[in-house]
Amino acid sequence: MSNETSKKPKVFFFEDYSAKELNENKVGRKGLSLFKLKDMDVPVPEFFVVSSDVFVEHSLKVFKGNKEKLLGKGKNPEAFEIESTMVNEILDKEAQEEILSAYTRLSGFTDAWVSVRSSVVFPNDKDVSFTGIFSTELNVRKYDELLPSIKRIFSSMFSDDVVAYAKRMNIDISDVKMAVVVQKMVQSEVAGIVYTVDPISQEKTKLNIEAVYGLGDVISLGEVTPDTYLLNKKDLSTVEKHIAPQEWMKVRTMKQVKKMNQGVEKIKISKGWSHKQKLSDKDIQEISKISLVIEDRSGEAQNIEWVLSGGRFWVLQNKPVRFKSLDFEVQSEFVVNVRSNVREEILGFIEKFESKDQMISSAMTEAKKIVQKNNDEEIKRLEELIVQAKKELDVELNKPETKREDFVISGIGASFGTVTGKINIVDGPVVKKYTKGDILLIKRYSSEMEGMILSSGGIIMETGGLTSDTAILCREFKIPAVVGAATASSLLEDGDIVKLDGNSGTIYKSSKLIDEIKKELHPIADVYARGDVTLKELSDEDGDNTSSTPKDFTLPHTATKIFSLVDQQPKELFDFVGNSNGLVYIDLDKIMIEDGRHILQYVEDKKFVDYSKRICNTILEYVNLVKGDEVIISIGSAKVKDFRGLVGGKKNEDESLSSDAFGAIHYANNPELLKRVARIIRKLRNVYKKRNISLAVHAPMNEDVVREIKKLLLSEKLRRMSSFNLYVILDNPSEIILVDEIVNTNLDGVILNTPRVAKQMQGFKVDEKDAKYDLARSSIFKVLDNINYSVKGKTGKVIVIVENSKPLLKYCVQAGVYGVCVSSEDISDARRIVADEEGKIILGK
Repeated sequence: MSNETSKKPKVFFFEDYSAKELNENKVGRKGLSLFKLKDMDVPVPEFFVVSSDVFVEHSLKVFKGNKEKLLGKGKNPEAFEIESTMVNEILDKEAQEEILSAYTRLSGFTDAWVSVRSSVVFPNDKDVSFTGIFSTELNVRKYDELLPSIKRIFSSMFSDDVVAYAKRMNIDISDVKMAVVVQKMVQSEVAGIVYTVDPISQEKTKLNIEAVYGLGDVISLGEVTPDTYLLNKKDLSTVEKHIAPQEWMKVRTMKQVKKMNQGVEKIKISKGWSHKQKLSDKDIQEISKISLVIEDRSGEAQNIEWVLSGGRFWVLQNKPVRFKSLDFEVQSEFVVNVRSNVREEILGFIEKFESKDQMISSAMTEAKKIVQKNNDEEIKRLEELIVQAKKELDVELNKPETKREDFVISGIGASFGTVTGKINIVDGPVVKKYTKGDILLIKRYSSEMEGMILSSGGIIMETGGLTSDTAILCREFKIPAVVGAATASSLLEDGDIVKLDGNSGTIYKSSKLIDEIKKELHPIADVYARGDVTLKELSDEDGDNTSSTPKDFTLPHTATKIFSLVDQQPKELFDFVGNSNGLVYIDLDKIMIEDGRHILQYVEDKKFVDYSKRICNTILEYVNLVKGDEVIISIGSAKVKDFRGLVGGKKNEDESLSSDAFGAIHYANNPELLKRVARIIRKLRNVYKKRNISLAVHAPMNEDVVREIKKLLLSEKLRRMSSFNLYVILDNPSEIILVDEIVNTNLDGVILNTPRVAKQMQGFKVDEKDAKYDLARSSIFKVLDNINYSVKGKTGKVIVIVENSKPLLKYCVQAGVYGVCVSSEDISDARRIVADEEGKIILGK
């Protein structure tokens, strides 16, 4: 009996506990705040919390039982490997039983739809928010789906993003634990966020409300600009209203739940409703009163997430709002072990939590380090700085040289500060080096853009409000930001020099600065200005004389990448590729066709492993020539009829496809073929450690086909990352026309197959070997301009196959493309020509 009563609970149901019986170490910050809300009689959807002890026990079991698999030979595991291992490991039996019991109580007679969210445990520093860092899963239903969902939330603790965040905040991520909140979903008609203090001016007498139709995650994601209502807390009178038109909303659907959309769909809003105020004045008053009760009981300003459903308000979560000083940082008195990668995080976690006694002892030690400081003088100083900033703004706006025509657009000032810099329009994550001289104009936000934001000098968003993830991130890292600037991308262009004022939410063009730095606007000049390359010729001392491939160290270095065509056998290429920046491209279709037997026939014969090893060895003969430079492998060059002609080809190819079909459409219609090819690429990267290998797909056709290819590659764990790029090869004039649509799929770059396109435009057959096409025609230059314009701001890489055409080579440099691909024997000449053209650009000739 005593054993039973002393057993620590692993799940905390909302009806069974009060906040006084719990603490952050058991249920995490979010879980504890929900119990406090329940004790205040605030309307909260039913919930339960899976203890942080379950997270520690399950994670230790996973990492200790799979240590060799995940960490062997110095390995730094990928996020998908950790997630898969975490999900496949069976949860502790007692934890399973308690979760089942709690979910059954929550559901009643039918399986409830629930949200599954992280609840961080980090008492060391309340100011480290972890906002948007860990996973959330919505619309989870049934116990069999709930368990994997909880384990996926656990696995989100161990990722590159979490390690990077901890490094920026100077904390040891191994000190962080996680509980999980499981909460009943509410179908929201209107949703939003309340700040019981003005999040920008930090004025305590004001209350700020943001509201949207449908699900509220569009606010944090910055997908929709919300209504904003600013009220006086004293009498709840309205100070300011900003009604934002909303064309669509997210709603929960009762259709079969898929992991990718999590049971959510977008619904178009009728014109009669899209421009209306989201909350009535009566509803504004009601949610304000609820929020003030929470602030009063909590004793500090609050950030409150709410929904309106069936005429009733529900509070989903709340957290305190704390502001940091604008002019200095508090230095930690303790030595912090900052982890540099996921491997170190896992090893630190094992070391810290390996035994229960160690864990308790460590927790007690850490508790002694907690220092909570409420410095009234610091708050007063902060308010004085804000007032001074406003005064300086008024002086600046009243200066005679500030012309009215310089004004571009206004939005919502989301993060204090002013910055002058160059506009970079982005529509998704790109692999590009940004500096504090760059201002990002974000058309569409995703969590993968966090690194881009932190390295930039300022942020403009066409959507979003004060409580979007981007706005919070900018305030946390003191990056000036303006959100809700709806038409900014139509008024500004890449390269425009602007002054961004995060205090007033305004953006001005600066013509004076445009004249001063005009020479820096060319992509080539940018690379030189950042110090990534110099005009100085490389000496022998700069090179690696131990390289097995010959290298001419007298050749000048260039900003434009110069790739070698794979136009000879490895032995012949040996003498040339040492002077290149890599290979474009190794034709995998050609290698498979030359083998004579269909790849899927090898699968059927259970000989795929040997086959893949043989193919890898063939590719490695080329890859080993370039010593770490990028090597692009292409798929899709061969026609369906070429594959049908192989042994086993007829039965392994789609009969409905045309014999002349090739490229992305072939692989999209034969997913098993693409999966096997993806495994070969993955084997080259992971087993043979050739992390410089990227993939290019011929003839992308259109956006839908590219998205299908990306989905299939992702299912085989081939996802875009800093060391793996996904390109498309534009083979046909029709793809040039559709390039805007194709590059909207978040690719890393495009490769223009200029010879093939030129043949078709100049009346030759694509298979005509002796065709005398001309790559120096103005029509080819116009094609390049069209592609460069479409790709600009969406992906940083355009690679052009120029063969041995010097006019096209020079035009590519002037156009600022990322790279050119030349005949192997022409690499040295190309280096000299490119360096000469880049010199002209730098000197303004």
